[in-house]
Amino acid sequence: MNLKRQLCYLNLFGFVTCLRIPDAIWVVLLAARGFSLWQIGLAEGIFHVVSLLSEIPSGMAADLLGRRRCLAAAGVCGFISAVVMALSAGFPGVCLSMAFSALACSFISGCDEAVLYDSLLQAGAEKEYLSVSGRYIQIQNLGSMLSNAACFLAGMMSYVGVYLLDSAVCLVRVLLALGLTEPAVTKNQAARQKDPFRDLRKRYREHVAEVLSFLRGNPRAAVLMMGDGLIGLPSYLTLMFLQQRLSEQGIGAMWLGLPVMCISLSRMAGVALGERLRPKGMRRLYAAAALLVGAGTVAAGTAPVIPSVLGAMAAAAAMDLWILHLQKHLNSLFPSDRRATLVSVNMMAYSLLMIAASPLVGWLGDLGGSAGTGLCALGAAVALSGIFSLLFRCDGVN
Repeated sequence: MNLKRQLCYLNLFGFVTCLRIPDAIWVVLLAARGFSLWQIGLAEGIFHVVSLLSEIPSGMAADLLGRRRCLAAAGVCGFISAVVMALSAGFPGVCLSMAFSALACSFISGCDEAVLYDSLLQAGAEKEYLSVSGRYIQIQNLGSMLSNAACFLAGMMSYVGVYLLDSAVCLVRVLLALGLTEPAVTKNQAARQKDPFRDLRKRYREHVAEVLSFLRGNPRAAVLMMGDGLIGLPSYLTLMFLQQRLSEQGIGAMWLGLPVMCISLSRMAGVALGERLRPKGMRRLYAAAALLVGAGTVAAGTAPVIPSVLGAMAAAAAMDLWILHLQKHLNSLFPSDRRATLVSVNMMAYSLLMIAASPLVGWLGDLGGSAGTGLCALGAAVALSGIFSLLFRCDGVN
């Protein structure tokens, strides 16, 4: 494997994957079409129901059939999602689009990380993971930041044009995924490349048994996964409902991407700091990150425009710092043949919590008359989890 070429294609894929044109304005676009905050929150909840149901199967598909194929499938699902959203007029179409979007994300989650770690492992460069992964996350953040500039498109084209443009970007993801080399660290991975469907039923049963055995034998990893799901809740919900809250305060749709771009910059700062940080234990790191994420989310939901954006920026920086070190820690524990599935298990914990949290935060926003009400409650819950982790130590988690 040519590691330099592999990382180049993977970084480009990460950039284009995060180049999601409607992300900065999708809530506002739906609200402008007459959908309520509760409906928007429900659509996001449907996204996470589908994500929950497809997370583990997509991870298994990546481990059993090939990660390169799954990344290409993600691009196809994203294309379908964008086209459905562009051409549908009612709420069922919105929900269908969100379902395909969830499938796209599920095919990527765990898969790109597995390709990255196993590519380094095959080249004997796994010690470089922290810096290489940090660079990959930074490139993803650049893609997200550029996506946020799409808010200016709100004044130039309809939602149909925005989503058709996004569908074209999804096709680029397919081409980049097909340009990757499938890493082969183990004999099973090498055999999979020659005949991915050989003895598939037997390999599936063995795969499930070994994943369950790993989770039972590693309670520390399971605890960290649940903590990661909780601390990650504000990651998207803050962006999602901050858009609406800023609109309530008079910020026009075409300017909503600017605060979100600032949040992307803060994520990059969090990753840069994380590359230099050497935490003494994951429990203390979680507590510090959860307190900062919680306080920042509360500020995003209650403060005036500038302090609310600063709060969201602080929360985003703390989250990305935590994620960088969590990924390094978990990947050092995961076996290569099961890596994509186990990373998907980690993402499943997030989706499980989001199924309830997304419509609940939206409902609290409708009930309180402002999107900030739900964010305030969410931030308080995350901060309390940080305090809990300090007061009640879980077995095996330092």
